[in-house]
Amino acid sequence: MLRRILFASSILALCTLAGRAVARDRDDRKWVATWTTAPQNVFKGVGATQTAALVNFAFPPATGGPQAVNQTLRMIVKPDIWGSTLRVRLSNTWGTGPITFGRVTVGLQSFSGATVAGTNRQVAFGGTASVTLAAGEERFSDALHADWARGGDDEEDISPALEGRNLAISMYIPGSSGPMTFHSTALQESFLGAPNSGDHSGDDADKFFPYETSSWFFVDAVDVMAPSDTRVLVGAGSSSVDGSITTPGNNDRFLNWMSRRLHEAYGQHVSVVNEGIGGDTAAAPTQPGQIRPLLQVLPERFSRDILGVSGVTDVLFYAGTNDFGDHIPSSQSIASLQSMVGILHRLGIKAVGSTLITNVGQGGTSAATYTAHNDINQYILQSGVFDSLADFYNKTRDPSNPDFLTTVLQPQYATHSDPTGTPDFLHLGRAGAEAEGDTLDVGFFAPRPTSSARDEGD
Repeated sequence: MLRRILFASSILALCTLAGRAVARDRDDRKWVATWTTAPQNVFKGVGATQTAALVNFAFPPATGGPQAVNQTLRMIVKPDIWGSTLRVRLSNTWGTGPITFGRVTVGLQSFSGATVAGTNRQVAFGGTASVTLAAGEERFSDALHADWARGGDDEEDISPALEGRNLAISMYIPGSSGPMTFHSTALQESFLGAPNSGDHSGDDADKFFPYETSSWFFVDAVDVMAPSDTRVLVGAGSSSVDGSITTPGNNDRFLNWMSRRLHEAYGQHVSVVNEGIGGDTAAAPTQPGQIRPLLQVLPERFSRDILGVSGVTDVLFYAGTNDFGDHIPSSQSIASLQSMVGILHRLGIKAVGSTLITNVGQGGTSAATYTAHNDINQYILQSGVFDSLADFYNKTRDPSNPDFLTTVLQPQYATHSDPTGTPDFLHLGRAGAEAEGDTLDVGFFAPRPTSSARDEGD
């Protein structure tokens, strides 16, 4: 079953690539992803807390679950690199029916739900303001020229004032959305108009967005036009990729730390994007007794979420930490990793293997768990399958204890970036994420001319 899934993903990707012309303008440029997230499920509401109320008031229960009705959603995302020509991708991946977006705009966030005056620009889809996505469909907008992003006359001259800033993507839904495709753990607050409050996609003021959410709805990618030698590193895997237990709103996941190092070395010529989902597994649960944690796990969503990233040249895997707990043996996890890396190599994409941190002390684990993780780590370190390595395990464990059955995380890395700081021996806070980021071989990412897996046109 796993081989059939991966083979189908590979064939789909190869056929898609064969049918696409490489998108370059006369200056030899291409579309590259600057922000992504993985469509995870449909939103089903959240628990009854004060914070949850800020979401649930915006999406009151309706037939089939919470949905948006005649209102505007303003999603806040942080581009990894900037460009003055960009496009956004909307997703109805998990919707059960069509959804119409009456107007979509992109602007520069000022604060909370506010945008900087004069930066909101309307995006079009096939030349029209409105777009309807069928159930399961995703679609890119037309190219948008954001003149405010430029720092000069040259296309590549980006304003230095944009460093660290966020985009605000506003989507007006004139009717009822139906079940809403979303990504749960954004670690970034976005802002929501009230139900039946109408179209505020072009308004700058925060007052039109009284509710907030820590999830992303409907949007799953932003691309910019960039030089053709730009590398795009995609993070693939579970909650540690997603950023769980790092600091909300502060971009200190291990991928963010890697991005900062790469930008220091190569400027805007490397983009780092995130396709992690909490609970993900390296292998699909295809055998009796194995637990399915998500609608789709990594090998099942590989074609859409990894190969589907614009301009992808490199993929970093942090996957397998949940498998044994879902009754997936290490041999199955390793076979799946090997198959996915094989697909990448056939497409000319490089694979980076990152070892799993020790989870000795995590509730519900045992020597068998640690042995399974060690099997995966030894495969990553010794198989020679990966093009580059990031050894999280040896960077963050107790250096005085080499025994994988008993070694624990160094205390400064085990501490979480949350109000209590209580370690769970599965996730690292920002100090640990920074340490993980330091393991990346920056020299491996020196930009090189390449044909990427998703250089696509408008």
